[in-house]
Amino acid sequence: MPLSVARARLFQLAELVRSSGDDTAVVLEQRGGGEGVALVREARLNYLEDRVSQMEKPSEKPFTLAGSLSSDLDEAALSDVLKDLRKAWGSTPSRWKP
Repeated sequence: MPLSVARARLFQLAELVRSSGDDTAVVLEQRGGGEGVALVREARLNYLEDRVSQMEKPSEKPFTLAGSLSSDLDEAALSDVLKDLRKAWGSTPSRWKP
């Protein structure tokens, strides 16, 4: 929504965001102003900031594989087999269905 229009309807837009669900946002844009700004509920902003900070924290416990894997293949042969499997999957592996 252009900023000039939003300015005249600011109270209506604030009420729209306030009374709507958590994920409602009104994006305001200014001609030639580059990136727009968003009008969101304070609770939603707090939630998003918290999620980002959680995602930026390093994992408390790094992933480790339980058990071991053994094969009769040498390193080069195993690498070739894995490459072939990746090619067979294509760009996105299909989901496993039991």
